[in-house]
Amino acid sequence: MQKSRNLKLICFLVIVFTCCSLLLNPTKARAENLKSDRETRAEICTAPDSELEKDLKEILGDKFLIYEGCPEEMGAWYMLPIPEKEEQMQAVHAVLLPSNKVLIASGSSNRNTLTEEGQIKDGVDVKDYDVVNNTAIFNPSFSDPFYKGEDIEPDWKKNPFTKIDSPINPVPDIENNKDEANDLFCSGHLHLPDGNVMFAGGTRAYYPGVQFLGGKIANFFDWKTESWKTPPHVLEDGHWYPTLVPLNNGAVAIFSGLKADKQLVISPLLEIYDPNQKGSDNEWQFIDITQLTDSPFNTPMNDSTRTPDYLDLYPRIFPVKNANKDKFLITGDGGGKTPLAAHTSRHSYFITFDRDEEGKYSVEFELGPDRQATSKVYGTASLDPSSSNGDVLLYGGIIGTNDISFGPGKYALDGASIASSVERWKAPENPCEEEECQGSWEIYPDFLRRIDEDLIQGTKLFSYPAEYEYTKTSANLGRYGTRSMSLAVTLPTKQILMVNGGVYAEHRPVFNPTLLTPDESFEGGFRTKTMNPDEEARLYHNTALLLPDGRVLVMGGNPSRAARKKDGTVLTNTIRDFELASSGQYFLPSEVYRHGIFYPPYLFTPGMRPEIKPIADEENEIPELDYGQSLNVEVENVSENVEKEGSRGNFRLIKLGSVTHSFDVGQRLEDVSIESSSYIVNGNESYGRFNLKIPKNRYFLTPGYYMLFYVNDLDKPSHAQIVHLG
Repeated sequence: MQKSRNLKLICFLVIVFTCCSLLLNPTKARAENLKSDRETRAEICTAPDSELEKDLKEILGDKFLIYEGCPEEMGAWYMLPIPEKEEQMQAVHAVLLPSNKVLIASGSSNRNTLTEEGQIKDGVDVKDYDVVNNTAIFNPSFSDPFYKGEDIEPDWKKNPFTKIDSPINPVPDIENNKDEANDLFCSGHLHLPDGNVMFAGGTRAYYPGVQFLGGKIANFFDWKTESWKTPPHVLEDGHWYPTLVPLNNGAVAIFSGLKADKQLVISPLLEIYDPNQKGSDNEWQFIDITQLTDSPFNTPMNDSTRTPDYLDLYPRIFPVKNANKDKFLITGDGGGKTPLAAHTSRHSYFITFDRDEEGKYSVEFELGPDRQATSKVYGTASLDPSSSNGDVLLYGGIIGTNDISFGPGKYALDGASIASSVERWKAPENPCEEEECQGSWEIYPDFLRRIDEDLIQGTKLFSYPAEYEYTKTSANLGRYGTRSMSLAVTLPTKQILMVNGGVYAEHRPVFNPTLLTPDESFEGGFRTKTMNPDEEARLYHNTALLLPDGRVLVMGGNPSRAARKKDGTVLTNTIRDFELASSGQYFLPSEVYRHGIFYPPYLFTPGMRPEIKPIADEENEIPELDYGQSLNVEVENVSENVEKEGSRGNFRLIKLGSVTHSFDVGQRLEDVSIESSSYIVNGNESYGRFNLKIPKNRYFLTPGYYMLFYVNDLDKPSHAQIVHLG
């Protein structure tokens, strides 16, 4: 009897201990729940496994993650190995390199200082090199079982992240006789035509009250040597949260960001770097846009105030595709930061660049069409890849405040909310009538609320093939709705993957990506489908990039500031930035070091994957293409009917991504026209031969490196061939 009681007591204690550990470690609890879901996979999918699914199951075993639906319909995940402790880092900034690798930079990483007395002090010392030395290279080829290069062997268990040195810090400012902090955290970045990456601005100083000064340094990363060029350049002003925009001649314009010498003041200096004038006085130029006609700084924010509008932090800026000049749309959305007052404008603006014969730049502003709703922060934004005119999309975001931490578990704010809308700027036709050349804004107020598989599958508007039907394992109808801190990743199929973020900016993470497929019969121009869930909460400071192999790299997550000790130890059990979670207290890890790879459904489409044969270029390792040129390309595993119009498939150029703070300023997609095609049989070998015409619009496809994809008639993409345009 006593033995039985003891056994019951032991069982009871085991249950209590297990429940408590799951409550205190929500990541573990979620993993356990997902594991249970995974075991029902046989009941979910009725279609036979695709070849890729068979291969991945054999290689990955239970690390091949499909929790709610079959991969042909809802994609799949692979969680990358977690690096050793000294190699772990966030992924605040991520840039795809022409080498097929990814540059990751986090700088000071949004951390506070944990003193020897156990107190958490606001910010860190950004002139301390060890504090900002957080840069790494990710090699996706290790986890690609179809990688055909000779330089490495795929190894799924190998850590694919390699830490490298960050740029020098501090930087001597000889002209002003002082040292400048060189912290990449909250900088802007973009590829130059030669594939090197320019980082501008960043963090000059942390101040109490979560306030910052903008860094004044421009750094250049050499993708071939995987090192930083020296010396860096000292800019005219600071730029904390800037956006970098490419011009058609390879120059780069730096917009916005907090000033170097005044807290909470946005720099009105538009700085321009022109590599074509290297070594001359015109290599670096700046323009004060404060008093220019129709500038945001010289226009009332709205009809009820004389307060001037302004250019938001990390402004969402896009090229006007059919303008045939360096003309850009400033949407009004951005990445505002508390305690700056909320941006309550409905204005949009156009800016046009000109360069005179002496190499001096000038700009001209024009008021654009007013939007249907007030501007937002920390929504994501992208060009619509299915729009031939270059429509722009703004998804979700925060309304009425720049405070990203409001929400459940912290506090409410009067007038603050998270949007469930998608806004579209309908770009003008080419040519256009004068009154229509500004385009117009539309809004779909509840677009994000209708995203759920239960609302899509089985409707009269759309149904999936019978063999892909599955039994849903959860009943969370309409589980998300509003969205902030997400990213919109353009895919080679012209679909958009909306991934990461949360119902709030730092609370209630969204684990399921959403796939947007162009379909004009649906409101907003897309039908939507919830994908299989990630295992990590990726809120603030998350990143996502399309890789040349067609997968999507998904990284980061930073719902609270971590605490850094003097010896470099980082504690991630912080809550509300300035507290350590007590024993038994719920928390989300303040930094996520476990990154993942998402396999979109198109990779599981039946049939062999098409592959582009290497494009011959005797003089260059990466093929050089000119605007408007003809190009012969051969593709394996194409349809025998490839000569017919409906079976040719499509070629598409996608610019290499450069992403931070819910915005990828790099990605652009453009169709490459097929002039002719033929099906070739040569002995045991068969392939498609295509004659292509490279696009001419260098204002939209600015000079630089691109991924050239072939997408077959079943919407299955090849691996991309990296090419250089211009």
